[in-house]
Amino acid sequence: MEHCLLGKMFRQSLLGLHLLVLISVFSETDGYYGYRTTECHFRSRNLIHVDYIRTYNFNKFEYMRFNSTVGEFEGFNLFGQFYADILNNDTVYLQQLKDLENRYCRNNAIIFFSSLLEKSVQPEVHVRTVKTASGTNPAVLMCSAYDFYPKQITLTWLKDGEEVTSNVTTTELANGDWYYQIHSQLEYIPKSGENISCMVEHASFNETMIYDLEPEPKLESKPELLETVKFAVGVSGFGLGVILAVTGLIYYKTTRATGMVEVVT
Repeated sequence: MEHCLLGKMFRQSLLGLHLLVLISVFSETDGYYGYRTTECHFRSRNLIHVDYIRTYNFNKFEYMRFNSTVGEFEGFNLFGQFYADILNNDTVYLQQLKDLENRYCRNNAIIFFSSLLEKSVQPEVHVRTVKTASGTNPAVLMCSAYDFYPKQITLTWLKDGEEVTSNVTTTELANGDWYYQIHSQLEYIPKSGENISCMVEHASFNETMIYDLEPEPKLESKPELLETVKFAVGVSGFGLGVILAVTGLIYYKTTRATGMVEVVT
């Protein structure tokens, strides 16, 4: 009974110490920082082996730990060993912590696995030319995957079915809404009859997906370019009209000043 009472008093004093230290951190630049962390360690998804772990730290130094598999506290210095001995004699408190292995770790693990690891969203993939080859300058192709989850994904360039590893640059980005995007760039010299594709591996696919290079859009499918061409033609026509009008005006004034009028017969 005495050990249990002493353990309870220690737990309360330890909590008070952590609160006092936290206050000092916010009130002084060079304060001290005491904190406790709670962790669940899963060795596999079948949840047979689970560890509920509490660590007690002061200024980044871990001085005491509880592990549900071990079943007791362990101190890492004289201070931690002293209070670990006190808490290890509080059998009621030890059992409460052991019970958290099921109530806290296993119960939450089921939710985490189903909500996070088992959810997946297929990427939207595009393979396109971003720069055409010119002389000795290589073409630049881009394989892009958008709005997928989870983050783990693999993009592989294929040339006639064979993996390409040289002249490849990959950039991963987070959308900020739990979805991700990735872009893989390939520089290469095109050859006649060559087939370029991008292979995508992701948890949302039942099998590996292969996407061929998209054909370059024609003028009709590029409204911006089409409008530019129309504008250029319009400007050219307007300029030609101005030139003809000015030429005609000069000719008219010249013939009027000399009194000579050409008669067409």
